[in-house]
Amino acid sequence: MEQAGLWIFFVTTCVISEVNGQRVEMDDGKSGYVGSKVDLRCRFINSNPPVKISQVTWQKLANGSKQNVAIANPSLGVSVAPPYRDRVTFKNAAVRRRTPTLEDTTIVFSSLRLSDEATYICEYTTFPAGNRENTVNLTVYVRPTTQMSLSTPTLVARSSNLKTPVATCISANGKPPGTIRWETRVPGEVTTREYINSDGTFTVQSDYILVPSRETHRETLTCVTTYNEEVYTDSVTLDIQYEPNVMIDGFDGNWYLNRENVQLSCQADANPVVSLYQWRLVNNSIPSNVEIRDNVLLFKGPITYEVQGTYVCDATNSIGTSSAFVEVSVLEKPLPQIATGDVISVIALLLAAGVLMGITITVLVLKIRTRKDSSLGDSPSRKLSQPIRKRPDDIQHAGRFYEELPNTADYVSYRLACNKEDYPEPYSPPINPPLSFLPQQPYHPSQTMPVLGTSSASTPSKNTFAPPTHTTAVFKYPSVPGLSSPPPGVGPYTFPKEQYV
Repeated sequence: MEQAGLWIFFVTTCVISEVNGQRVEMDDGKSGYVGSKVDLRCRFINSNPPVKISQVTWQKLANGSKQNVAIANPSLGVSVAPPYRDRVTFKNAAVRRRTPTLEDTTIVFSSLRLSDEATYICEYTTFPAGNRENTVNLTVYVRPTTQMSLSTPTLVARSSNLKTPVATCISANGKPPGTIRWETRVPGEVTTREYINSDGTFTVQSDYILVPSRETHRETLTCVTTYNEEVYTDSVTLDIQYEPNVMIDGFDGNWYLNRENVQLSCQADANPVVSLYQWRLVNNSIPSNVEIRDNVLLFKGPITYEVQGTYVCDATNSIGTSSAFVEVSVLEKPLPQIATGDVISVIALLLAAGVLMGITITVLVLKIRTRKDSSLGDSPSRKLSQPIRKRPDDIQHAGRFYEELPNTADYVSYRLACNKEDYPEPYSPPINPPLSFLPQQPYHPSQTMPVLGTSSASTPSKNTFAPPTHTTAVFKYPSVPGLSSPPPGVGPYTFPKEQYV
């Protein structure tokens, strides 16, 4: 019964204390770098009337168990556990007095270690309210050390074109791990690996892979490491060794008889530098009047046909040997030389002619397009025109043919025109092919009717005919309403006179 009463007393006290506002204030989380200093804030908010603080205890929660770090007691004073004695102190000097003030018991961690990362408990023991506590998480960061270097002491360009790591960038012993990226104009590949160390830190290694070549020699690779918004950069310059790249200068294609002061120079790009130059003449020995000075061939005196041939230069360094050749020919007379000013003038004239031609073509094209557009847009010129078609029944004369009119009602047949005034027609001469149409207007009496039988033989007509040989009379077309004058080139027809008496 007594125990039940005591339990009720403690519960009531706790409820009353919470209602009165007793609590422990701490930060949500704190962090710091290894070797730095960090404050862990702890402050007790007392009630009104205030309760008595009997003791304040700082504890570290590790692996599910609590370890004391520091204690502040009004009677016994301040005590710090041995592992933290030199690195943990109470920030408020009043806590260290004989009659301390314990409302603010913030502690200061110095020379942080990775092992200090944990959850810390600040616990207040009060009377008669009991215990009040709160927690804070301490995170310890470790800045990594960055290092960049060439992957191997010697990088050699090989003909196999094998890819190889040329540079390595390392972010070592960091917490959390850093990130690595590369900045360079040399195309290549990147491989990155991450390792966890025994103390909980991380090491990140990144390799840059490419094919070593003469073109990548002296190129710069930059490693950029980012850690907690902090950026570190480091660079290396590639040192690629390669065999010589050789070329021969000096022959301009205008070596002629008796020319003097000519030479051949062997130029080599190599790393390391060329240690030996060798000259030779294919299928022959170098003439006696030619002097060899390392990478230069000096042709002494006037040159002759004897110096003709294929000259080869061999350049050697520690990586290998490369060669180049030039075919030397000797002319009888020198080639005509064109002054530089003349060359510039010719080029300028050609450019001007090209520009003028381009402008002319553009103007012509624009004019043609303008005419075409105006002809298409002009409505009177867009009248319907029938194509000229050759029909077997068209009246033809001397190889000419007539345009077919849109309205065939304007035409009358030959027989209708002849019988309009009831003229007798006892005889109809054969027509091959037969005529089907006549012109629109009859001929006037003043026109002379040519005789078909006496027409020129040089222009025969398919529609002409030859009536019997006798006297002919001129036939006059009767006036037919709706008919117009005959087409040009068609004369009046003649018929035998005795047929119309």
